[in-house]
Amino acid sequence: MIKTHLLAVALGLALAAPAAQAAIQTWTVAGTVDSGSLLGTSYSGSFSFDDSALVGAGSEYLPVASLDFVFEGVHFDAADAAAGSVAEVAFEAGVFLGLSYIVDAAAHPFALIPGFADSSDAYFAYDAVLPALGGAGDAIYAPVPEPKDWLLMLAGLGIVGLMVERNKRRVV
Repeated sequence: MIKTHLLAVALGLALAAPAAQAAIQTWTVAGTVDSGSLLGTSYSGSFSFDDSALVGAGSEYLPVASLDFVFEGVHFDAADAAAGSVAEVAFEAGVFLGLSYIVDAAAHPFALIPGFADSSDAYFAYDAVLPALGGAGDAIYAPVPEPKDWLLMLAGLGIVGLMVERNKRRVV
């Protein structure tokens, strides 16, 4: 009986543990302009990239697979990157720094600049056509959990819960 219980607990914990890092990752980015003529304007977006080529040493840049970014009510994607630049995700020694993305939009050209030590240093900057002023804001990144990770974790916790309930009934 103890063997069965330990096996069930081990199986439950294995299922509850996060899966190995997936090749395709999806992240969100959001923030608010805190200086310049567009003070208080918010921006947000999401992007995906394949991290299977990530080595984890030195400076690395991975191209985005998909990108949707909204600034001033206008949607931008990877194809909107300024001439000579590409939307890419920056890493330093395997640490996520943020998105490098430059858009030369007619009204307000902008850029997402990756951090130096980690993504908490990342920021958003825009330029403005005179007489307006350019400015900047924070860029807050968050990974989007994959549904399969949540399902596996819930399944594992459910199995552990069932085993605990089953053992309570036997003891009484």
